[in-house]
Amino acid sequence: MKMLRQIAFLLPVLALTLAAHPAQAQSASSAGSSDAVGCGQRCYRVALPLGLYVRQVIEDGRYVMLEDGSVWEIRLSQRPVASSWRPGDFVQLKTIWAPVDRYAVLLAQGDNDKAEARLAGRGHAPATGLPN
Repeated sequence: MKMLRQIAFLLPVLALTLAAHPAQAQSASSAGSSDAVGCGQRCYRVALPLGLYVRQVIEDGRYVMLEDGSVWEIRLSQRPVASSWRPGDFVQLKTIWAPVDRYAVLLAQGDNDKAEARLAGRGHAPATGLPN
């Protein structure tokens, strides 16, 4: 009988202890969320718009200019997809959480037409002087 009393006393204490740990972990992670792992003061995230209309496709899909004047360089393997886009087409902008070669944004038109992109400038395509 004495053992049952001890168990009855310990169960609420155990439940309160377990309930307190997720809150502590959450507050610790949210407190450190402003600093990305391995980043100094130059790390930041940009809030992307949900989507924008295509203003112009440049150099057969190498660059895509959106309605806000931003120019996006399209990853080489996905340039044929971007070359099929036309002015007025709506594309969604999504963050790529594991980018390759700084292609950190996914431009998506519908479910199938997707192209990885990186910001190349504003207002006009950069003059690189390099071949595609």
